[in-house]
Amino acid sequence: MDYEQSKRHIVEQANLYISNHRHYKWFQHSGSVYELETLKLLDIKGITTFAPLKEFPYLKSLEFGTTNSTLTIPDLVGLEQASHVERLAFVSKTKIKHNIEVIAQLSNLQSLGLYNVQQTLPAHLLSELTSLQSVSLSKHNYNSSASLPASLEEISITVDGLDTLPSIPPATGVKKVLLNGNRCQINTLHSFAIFPNVEEIKITAPKTLTDLSYVSKLQRLKVLDINFAPVSDLTALDQHPTIAEIRLRGSLVEQLDSITSCPALRTLYLEKSKLQSIANIRTQFPQLQQLWIWGTKVKDLSPLTDMSTLQNLDVTMLKPKSWDFLATLTGLEVLDLCKTSFADPQLLLELPNLKKVRLANSAVDVESDAYHKLEHVILARGGVLT
Repeated sequence: MDYEQSKRHIVEQANLYISNHRHYKWFQHSGSVYELETLKLLDIKGITTFAPLKEFPYLKSLEFGTTNSTLTIPDLVGLEQASHVERLAFVSKTKIKHNIEVIAQLSNLQSLGLYNVQQTLPAHLLSELTSLQSVSLSKHNYNSSASLPASLEEISITVDGLDTLPSIPPATGVKKVLLNGNRCQINTLHSFAIFPNVEEIKITAPKTLTDLSYVSKLQRLKVLDINFAPVSDLTALDQHPTIAEIRLRGSLVEQLDSITSCPALRTLYLEKSKLQSIANIRTQFPQLQQLWIWGTKVKDLSPLTDMSTLQNLDVTMLKPKSWDFLATLTGLEVLDLCKTSFADPQLLLELPNLKKVRLANSAVDVESDAYHKLEHVILARGGVLT
């Protein structure tokens, strides 16, 4: 290991980073390279030890490589000297030949990006990072940890065809779980038992997920984002005390009858689903602020009458029996009526908070006096009418 040679190469990379970013307005650096807060090591040839990073006392964020590239790191020896680093990410598809375990000695590390690391991890590497708050993992390493640190709040896993979460002791601090892989094969949420206090679940296109029953066990869950899940039964959401946002685009949900009440719900996205009725929506979701049901089979929108909590409503492509309910939505700020049978702008003139309206390809006559009155009102508020 040659300390001085490694130092020269690291300084070269630091100067290159400054040169590559100096033209960006957000980039501000007028001191020496040793005062950098962020450093990207694009070329590690000539670096046999990372110990010189201890001479960068302000360094908080360290990245290896760049996107759409591969990187082989012969040895991470000396990286533990960068004890002030709070964020570490491997941006290239990376293979680390020796001393990957030194990452565990970065006592101030809060964010760790291992999504591109093409190998397993030592079983206790993550659990020893007692300040770690977020981590991203890949198919190579998501299942290699014996446990997770108590400090961890967010975990992102990108694995194509994932069918279950790892069997590890409960990570009680985790609040946010992101499953980003393609062709997700999870059909139930029971494996989320390892995250008993999770507040946000986002799964990319879980096209085999049909069983939501475990949601009733996740008593702190606030956000459930499972667009394109072929879910039809929402019973598990009934009386859920904390859930505030549900995203079920493209689901098989036809009715909301299985939910008597969801008192904390503020956002409901059921666009392009099989939804046919919203009969009791006002009593079911008394705090609802955003509702997207465009592209559904709902024929009767009158249950929305007097739902003053609504701020954002998207009913694109719908052709209900009547549009009279719109005049009662006094809290409405954003309204999308594109490709609908809506024809009477007069219904919107008395909505005091309305600032953004989309009427493209609706039945509205844009040459009518009512349309021009609405346009005047919206523009006077600094809003947008399209």
